[in-house]
Amino acid sequence: MSLISRPVPALLILAASLAAGEAPAEAPRGGTTLGGEGLSSFSEFGPGKSSVGAARQVIVQGQLDLDVLQRGNYTDSDSDLSDHRGYGTMRAELGLKVKLDERASVMIGFGYRADLGDYGKTNQAPGRPTPGVNDSQIDSDQAQVVLKDAYVNLKEFLGFEELGVIGGRMPVSWNLTDDRGAFMFDSRANDPAIGSWDGVRASYSGFEVLVVSPWIYRLPEASTLYGLTLDWKPATASGDKVFVTGSAVVQNEPVVAGLTSAESLLTWGVGLDWRLGETGLWIEGGFQQGDAGADKEFGGYGAEIGLDWQFSQYGKGRFQLIGTYLTGDDPSTPDEFEGYVNQWESIGDTLIVESEKYGELSDLVIGNLGSLKVRWGIGFDERDRVRIDLTGAYYRLGEPVVVGGSTDFGTEVDVALRWQYTYNAQIRLFAAGLKPGEGLADAQEQHATALGTPLDASDDLIWLGGVNLNVSF
Repeated sequence: MSLISRPVPALLILAASLAAGEAPAEAPRGGTTLGGEGLSSFSEFGPGKSSVGAARQVIVQGQLDLDVLQRGNYTDSDSDLSDHRGYGTMRAELGLKVKLDERASVMIGFGYRADLGDYGKTNQAPGRPTPGVNDSQIDSDQAQVVLKDAYVNLKEFLGFEELGVIGGRMPVSWNLTDDRGAFMFDSRANDPAIGSWDGVRASYSGFEVLVVSPWIYRLPEASTLYGLTLDWKPATASGDKVFVTGSAVVQNEPVVAGLTSAESLLTWGVGLDWRLGETGLWIEGGFQQGDAGADKEFGGYGAEIGLDWQFSQYGKGRFQLIGTYLTGDDPSTPDEFEGYVNQWESIGDTLIVESEKYGELSDLVIGNLGSLKVRWGIGFDERDRVRIDLTGAYYRLGEPVVVGGSTDFGTEVDVALRWQYTYNAQIRLFAAGLKPGEGLADAQEQHATALGTPLDASDDLIWLGGVNLNVSF
């Protein structure tokens, strides 16, 4: 039987076999630009393959991300109490971007995320067991294919060359610097299967170096996020790359642990990214106001400052020094909630405390965390095909989580070895250890009590090790 008589396979083979690519585009912050952890993102700005056509392009994109992991002491910091877990995870994404013409394009993508061996609710294995909390799942609700992306990008909207509109289910990230997560808002936060939000964003670039972007999104926990972002790229006499951004963000009915009747949360944000040759400096911060319910007001703030230095062209040697401070709620001020509400951030400099994918113990507190981090990495050859990265971090609470408690959260050390197997495939080996402080033990005990499973946390080493294979196209 010929391919002509089987049109669907023929179209798929044609789309997959074409090698012409599309140049990356630049998007305003708060839009669909994604980056992070050195892996290709599933968005319209990644590499793809286009089909032949006079006025239409079809770009096939996707990725397969596999992890095999071992970890221990995440819940209690006690080697005598068993909470060891060995498991694997899988993420698969596949989508099509259809560029209809110069003014309109559509993105449709599907995603899947689950433990290895989790076959979903359709698992009909006879006599299958019921896995425990620390066991790999075999029939969970999570193991299902979802509509990950579905949005339209309209350029020259209403005849204005500088006006663009994106609407639908789209990836969203306020990441100030490349290859890092967002300090304030990111649809990939908490590593969901659907790493996108439903909404609409407009952008107007008719003010030379200034881009104005109003937007509104419906978040997964049923709150509504809307606001305005201003991005400014001034020209400098020395040729430095300067990026300045400001935003005003309102979240209606935010879901915050301990605040069951919060009405609105207003976050004022500002950021600066300054690149001077091989050295970069960034500063980002936010201040919050609003009605926290129960006669309380929001009053938290947070800030981060970072230095990024590429000290060697050979192997792309890089050194980073990063300091962060997030306020915590002070129990002595009952009329104000002073914790910096940042449940939608996606910073992942460390594997245990911060990584959205591998545990994120910072979720035990709301804001309330300061850190000092040092990162160093270099490739073993000039093409950076094999690379080692080291990270050290010290964490301290802004306020103790219990009256009279400690503010020492812990110290973490990470090491990662990456092998760029091909242009589209990479393998990473990584390990991490966190020496917990008394403040982390207090947070673990408080969290367990809230779940109805009280425990006595200790100070034994929390550890993680694993291997990751990522293929993106």
